[in-house]
Parts: sequence; C-alpha cells; structure tokens
Amino acid sequence: MFGHRTDRHWDPTRRPLVAGLPVALAGTIIAALLAPGGAPAAGAATPWPGGRWQPDAARYGMTVVANVPLTLDDGVILFANIGYPTDPRTGGRAPGRFPVLLTQNPYAGSTEQPDPFFVDRGYIFASVEVRGTLDSEAPGGGPLVNDLFSARDVRDGVELVDWAAHRLDGSNGVIGLTGCSQLGISQLFLAAALGPHSPVKAILPACASNSYDGIYFAGGIPGPTIGLFGSSLAATLGGAKHGPENMAAGVATENEVFAAGPRAYNGTYWQQRTTSPAIAAQIVANGIPALLWSGWKAPEATGALEFYAALQNAWAGRSPSSAMIASQPISGRYQIIVGPWGHGQGLDESIELEWYDTWLKGEQTGVEQTSTPMHVFENGSGGWRNASTYPLASTSTTYRLESGTLAGQAQVQQQPSSAAFADVIRWGQPDQPGTTLTYGTAPLPTGTTLAGPISATVYARSSNFNLELIATLYDVSADGTTTQVSSGTLIGSMRAIDPALSWVDQAGNLTLPVHPFAGDSYVPPGQVARYDIKLNPMVWSVQPGHSLRLILTTQEPTANCVSLLSALAPAIPCILTEPQQATLPGGIYVVQSSSEFPSSLNLPVLPGGLPSAPSGTTPTSNGLSEPLGW
Repeated sequence: MFGHRTDRHWDPTRRPLVAGLPVALAGTIIAALLAPGGAPAAGAATPWPGGRWQPDAARYGMTVVANVPLTLDDGVILFANIGYPTDPRTGGRAPGRFPVLLTQNPYAGSTEQPDPFFVDRGYIFASVEVRGTLDSEAPGGGPLVNDLFSARDVRDGVELVDWAAHRLDGSNGVIGLTGCSQLGISQLFLAAALGPHSPVKAILPACASNSYDGIYFAGGIPGPTIGLFGSSLAATLGGAKHGPENMAAGVATENEVFAAGPRAYNGTYWQQRTTSPAIAAQIVANGIPALLWSGWKAPEATGALEFYAALQNAWAGRSPSSAMIASQPISGRYQIIVGPWGHGQGLDESIELEWYDTWLKGEQTGVEQTSTPMHVFENGSGGWRNASTYPLASTSTTYRLESGTLAGQAQVQQQPSSAAFADVIRWGQPDQPGTTLTYGTAPLPTGTTLAGPISATVYARSSNFNLELIATLYDVSADGTTTQVSSGTLIGSMRAIDPALSWVDQAGNLTLPVHPFAGDSYVPPGQVARYDIKLNPMVWSVQPGHSLRLILTTQEPTANCVSLLSALAPAIPCILTEPQQATLPGGIYVVQSSSEFPSSLNLPVLPGGLPSAPSGTTPTSNGLSEPLGW
C-alpha cells in the first residue's frame, strides 16, 4: 500500500548538512568532564535537565527521500518527506535501524522537510502531509479539504504510525511524535486514539491545545482566528492545490458562525476538536509520556496548563477535569514548559532531543525523575521556577470592586454591612468617554506572587438584553508605569457556568469558571445578574511598592482586531455574531458591589513565592533562556 516515488528526491544542496553543535553550555562544563563521543563521564554532573545527559554531536549526515506516496484505507494518497541518517564518510545511508520521529504537517514551507538536527543524531524523521493540504490526492483526483483535527485526520495518523513502525525502511519500530501548532495539536488526538502498547513511546506536543474558548472565541465572541477562516491566507497555508476547496469550507464556517448557527457555540463540531481532559486521560491510559511546551503570550497557554493538570490527575487516579491538590502523587512522565514567549517561540531542539533520547532510546537522563514537572517563567522577576501542581496557589485572595478600589478583606470588613457601590459603564471603544471602569489596590509594601488561574465576578445590570465585559489586570509600578498581566472576556448571554467542571479553592472561591458556551440566555433589561470572567492564568511577581489595577472595558480596541498578529495571541473579542450585533449596541451597564452583590477579583496569591530554578542559554536556544534544572 505504501511505496516510494522515485522520480523526485531531495536535493542535498538545498539544505546543507548541519556540521554539529557544541556539546556543552559555554562556561558551564569543561571537556575533562566528558567521556569520548560527547557522553558525560561516569559520575559527572551535566547542566542539562536531569543532570546526567549531554546532547550528542552530529554523528550522521542526512539524505531526504521526497514525495513518498502513502495510500490510506480510503484511497487518499498522502506524500511523505523522509530524512535518513547517512554515513558522513561515504554519504550513503547509515547501516542499522533507528527510532522514527513522525509529524503530520499541514503547512507549506520549512515544516515539510525533516529536521537535520535529529537525523544527524540517529533518528529517522518522517514529515507527512495532512489530507487536504500540499500535494495530497483524493481517489480519482477529486477535491480534498483540510478538516482541522477531524476524526478522519486522527484515523490517518493511526495508519501512519503503523506504517512508520512496521513498513518504513530502516525503522526500529519505536516512534515519537513531534511538531508545533497544528503539528502539536494533532499529536494529542493521535496519542489518545492509539490504544495501549502502541509503537509511540513519547510525544512532545509543542504550541498545542485546541478549544472553542481562548483559541477561536473570546468568552463567546468570535476572535481574529475565526476571521481568518475564509481568508485567502488561511486557504493557501496548506499550499495552492486545495486552496479553493479550503477557501469555500472556511467561508462556510465563517458564515455559520456569524449567523449564530451551530458552530457559533461550543457544540459537537468544536467539542470533537477540543483537547479535553478526556483526551488527556486516554493518553495516560495508553502509557505515552508527554512534554508540553508553550508561552505566556501564546493562545494555547491556558489550555496547555489545564491539559497538564488533566494528565497528572489521570495518572494519580483523580478526575482529569479537577484542579490538582498539593498532596497528590506527581509523575515526571508528564511535564510542561511555559516561557515568556509567544506562539511557536522558545523551542529548544537540544531539550527536545533529551526528551526523545529518554523515551525512544532508553537513555538514563534523569529527566523523568523530578518532583517538579512544571517549568514556568515568572514574569515581573524574570526568572524560571519549578512547580508540581496546577493551580500553583491552593487558595485565592479576594478583592472587592468598590468605587474605584480593589478592597482587600480587611478593607471590606471596615465598611458598614449595608455599604453598596454602583458604577456605570457603557458599551463602546475604550478611548471614548464612559466606556471604562478602573479599580486599584494601594501599593503592596512587600509585593506578592500571582501563580495560576485568575477570575473576576461582576454583578451588573444592562439597559439591553446583553452585555460585553472585558477584564484586564495590570501591574502598576511606583512611577505609574503599567504592564498588562492578564485579560479575559465574557458575553453576558453565555454567562452560565458548569459547576461540576469549574474550579474552586479551599475556601470555596471560584478560581476557574468553565462556561459551556452552549447557547444564549438573555437577561431582561434592568435585572442584576452574575458574570464570571475567566482571565488568562499567569505566574507573575509583583515587586514591592507596586500596585494592581483592574480595568473593565466593553469593546476590544479596533486596532487590535485588524492585526494579523492577534491571531497568534490569546483570543480577543473582535467579530460579533448577528444576535450579538442586535443586543449589544447602545448598552449601558451598572456594576454592583454590596454584601448582596459582591463583585470581586480572585487572585492566586502564592505566599512566599516560588524558588528560583537553574536556567541558561543553550547552543540551540537562539539566545533565549531555557529551564535546565528540573
């Protein structure tokens, strides 16, 4: 079924072989500590995660066999580019069998080609098209569509794993999955579908989580990514061959969303494409280790952190949908890196290599023997921290929204029990008068550390049947400089939460509201209702003397919504559906705060903060600091 197309092969002059990289971090280890061949001498510590491993120097070259046709069970043909290790002395294929890194790639460009860094260090690298992209072919030459993580795409992946393990020339039958963004997300669905004892022994789903909220929608309002569905840019990302079909499919999705059809809500379509806790539980049941990799400025960070919690919970025999607790067992088989970067940034091939060497080659790296599998960059202080459970803070600190102030518990107790506050805000662009509300703390003498999910609970009434609220948290320095910490959005008609899936702290405070986004439920004008806004999580050090400021607005600035870069950041509310257009304009909201309607901000304050963790640049980190002491 799967064969070779011999008329086109990779031209090695188009991609020069990597000559090899330094085997040690500059200034951190000396050659005397290394045994011949780049391995650490017995008993010698290394600066890499686990402390027992060094990345090999390049031992092989690479040759690429391009456009290998793979015919699937329904007759669709996908094409693979396969990178093989070569003997540097002869240029011919290196003898022996090697583990395989497999990726399902939907993008035209560099990701079509095998990565020489891994091939040069003893891996076969197979990059295979996703159906409906690049040169993939339907039976009889009919059209194909890239259906974004459909059940058929997952089935394709299962077939490709079987091919890579059992029919790919030179494979030793051990498979790792690799790739970022769509190439990372597909790993999660595939690893869940394989069943136990599969050839896949490890995954590294980078830049990977997928869900209705936070990726495509912001609190129920379509974000910039939805606006790309019907664009020529999105249609041609997978190459020109299937551009017209993908364009038509994207336009149809856009139109359905804007008309408030099924895809405007978190129904079957999006749920089938969500990297849910159930997916995490199945990956654990299948025995496949996973290293997640994301950045605080990336749209997938929130989902990746929750997916990490789901993996650890499933491994510990707990509900994968719940918040982790401090006393639960922790496994180094499931780890996460969250850096100070955006989508697709910060990846370090050497650390990736260590993960694959551990699980695919059986090297005793020590990387899995850690009690702190979370490696997160602490914003505000600029250092890496290690942790184990998410949320990191077991309790939240509640601040009441009171006429311009964020009042702590002591301040609230000083107010008469009958004290009530009401602030008026109208729907409009935030540079227009009356469209913002600001609440702030006094300077914090000793500072504080925020670590985990953030939420705001707002009681309000609207002059319309709907409202739109955006909550943005800022760190304010002594000189008045403001830096955004986090933000979140909610459309009032989809305010309902799922109590069974939402997280609360030990005191019962809502820390992570989970909204079904299943449909609209309108509140009559003038009636007070509760709105729980999920802000993106953060690990943030508020320095001594700084204060916190919460600003409520009602529209995203138009300039933010016309930037293509906004599609690579956490979703923001940019495009209204038809019912939203009919129920939001002209709205005037009154935010309530009293003992009956306690509008508040719940912050994950971590007493004592987190200890610093070893970090540094590596030969493959492009000058970025990476977490090294796990």
